[in-house]
Amino acid sequence: MKVGGKAQEAPKDAAAYSEAFRKIFEENKGLIYALSFRLLGNRQEAENLTQEAFLTAYKSYPHFRGESKVSTWLYRIAINLINHESRGKKLKKLLSLDFLSEESGRTPTMEPASPRPSPPAELENEETTRLVQRSIRSLPGRQRIAITLQFYEGLAYEEIASAMGISHASVESLLFRAKQSLAKRLAPYLMDF
Repeated sequence: MKVGGKAQEAPKDAAAYSEAFRKIFEENKGLIYALSFRLLGNRQEAENLTQEAFLTAYKSYPHFRGESKVSTWLYRIAINLINHESRGKKLKKLLSLDFLSEESGRTPTMEPASPRPSPPAELENEETTRLVQRSIRSLPGRQRIAITLQFYEGLAYEEIASAMGISHASVESLLFRAKQSLAKRLAPYLMDF
């Protein structure tokens, strides 16, 4: 298990096991909740999924081989749970145009812009966000997950591949197709920008 950058095995002693996992929970609970919330779009569902992910991780902690970072292992557990729970349901995403900023060289951010825009500009921003969210919801689930992991969680391609259980080339392909699809869907609306 990699905690604090070092690989280590799960302790055999129950008290040490619980303490080691408590540290993992404290260091990673925000990451897993944020991913869950971005993919599900609902605070209660995100809280429930976060709890379920850590319960699953706690049970499988002795089997973790330490071949990836703990956070990557936890992302994979959460993604598997989301995929399992969302079969037959559409995922709600809280993504915006931030992923498009990669092409302009700016770093994506979740921080609100300041100063606050005027009410008409704010309304226009809300409409644009809804349009983008509709477009993103229409993407296949793996493309949505890959975009979230790269642009909001800041994972490298290798970490995304590990978290999703796919190859580096598959990650590249998913992100490329997602961007192409979104650009095509949003092109008529981007002419005004």
